Amino acid sequence: MVKKNSNPLKIDYKKCIVEDRLLQVKRSKNVNIPDLVSVWTIEINPKDSKKVIDFIRSFQGKDSVSLQHIKRIKKTEDSKRLKVVIISTEYCEEEKEVTQLLDTAGIDYESLNNKTRVPSEGPSSKELVKQWSKDYWPLTWNGNPNDQILNDYIFDMEFIKKMLRTVSDISESEAIKGNKYPIVTAFVDPLDREIITIATDQRNSKEGCGLDHSIMCGIKKVAKLQKENIDKKNMTSYLCLNYDVYTTHEPCSMCSMALVHSRIKRCISVRPMTMTGALLPDSGDGYCMHNNKTLNSQYEVFQWLGDEFDNIPELSDNICC
Repeated sequence: MVKKNSNPLKIDYKKCIVEDRLLQVKRSKNVNIPDLVSVWTIEINPKDSKKVIDFIRSFQGKDSVSLQHIKRIKKTEDSKRLKVVIISTEYCEEEKEVTQLLDTAGIDYESLNNKTRVPSEGPSSKELVKQWSKDYWPLTWNGNPNDQILNDYIFDMEFIKKMLRTVSDISESEAIKGNKYPIVTAFVDPLDREIITIATDQRNSKEGCGLDHSIMCGIKKVAKLQKENIDKKNMTSYLCLNYDVYTTHEPCSMCSMALVHSRIKRCISVRPMTMTGALLPDSGDGYCMHNNKTLNSQYEVFQWLGDEFDNIPELSDNICC
């Protein structure tokens, strides 16, 4: 982690563009509406606040909802007591579990409940801090959370260009050979960047079928490699966990969802597919599959903005990639 002003990369945090080439793809609809999570709250006497704060600190790093962006304590309506957010319902679902934790810690409290809902992440502006604090629960301003995501990411621009050049050249070659779907995808293992799985679309091959998009074929290849490692007792983690995926064309909904299930970290694509794509806000139904908080996993998406890979064939708008 480096400070923003010490980052050697040129990052436009407002436009979310890295080195004038990589555009971070985020949903553009309902960005001012928070994703809410339920939390457990109690009421205490002000004299017990230090003990309760120590209790809360004991859960830092354990609760899947960090709650670093909210003020944990506020006054009750009569100002005689304090209302405190202790943990999220993601950490403890059952009341008896929370009661046991509080009793073990020797906390004197009243009115334990899970009726309060707070934003699961901090907002992107100070104006939203004021609005969400009024609508839900008092928040703190720690800066735009997405700035930190961009700042903490590792962007090896030369390697990214190398991978996009590789898939673009293969895509051009596939088109020359007569492949009606010259879509190419590379899967890169973050633990060993020498292990690169490259897949082409196999829909019009003799053994292929309508589901053999390049991403689906790539996932099959990775699964086969991991099975071989398991057979050799060299166990690996979840399929495609934290992989970087480089693809010539914006994935369709099937492939985008397959990447969710595969637990990749990042997808970088070049050509948008305005009718069938499922990642860009202006593509398809604007679903932004990778950025949908209702799913059990998400990944980052970047679109290449330069014209360095214009040898990638353009496809008909109605083709799913």
